Amino acid sequence: MHDHYKLVLKEIESVLEKSDFTQIDSFTSTIINSKKIVVFGAGRVGFVMKSFGMRLNHLDIDSYFLGDINVPKLGSDDLLLIGSGSGNTSSIVNIVEIATKNKIKVMCITANRESRILKHSSNYILLNCQTKESLGEQKFSKQPMTTLFEQSLLIFLDSLVLILMALKNETNESMLERHNILE
Repeated sequence: MHDHYKLVLKEIESVLEKSDFTQIDSFTSTIINSKKIVVFGAGRVGFVMKSFGMRLNHLDIDSYFLGDINVPKLGSDDLLLIGSGSGNTSSIVNIVEIATKNKIKVMCITANRESRILKHSSNYILLNCQTKESLGEQKFSKQPMTTLFEQSLLIFLDSLVLILMALKNETNESMLERHNILE
């Protein structure tokens, strides 16, 4: 077991060390300045994005996960934040195109510089990681399928929460005041 978790941690660290965070200031600024944020991703990435949406609400940032029944109408002051390793999942591309058509800001976190969603995004974070479209390329991860992207995305977003906490003068205690008490 020790060898396996050390391998997982080493792979995640390698991805994050080699990733492109040059747009992090404008990325965080857009999040803070958006009136409402809808987060979305498919499959396991969707679970990661949903957990980030929860943290945004703990930070007192109005956030929803696309697919939940309480997603409000969005406008030009709002943000659609997408997580997608390949950036080409057809269901996600369709949502991004609808958002773009309706003048909703789109940002993404992807591992594919050539992805279709990145072309529609005003801002992006590029994680240096293999995707499901990397089949013919050399694999860098010993983990199955897109596991490494999902893990790296979670760690990136949890790190982003720390940046947002500092920018909003939030603490663990202030965020805990917004935590669900019905569990």
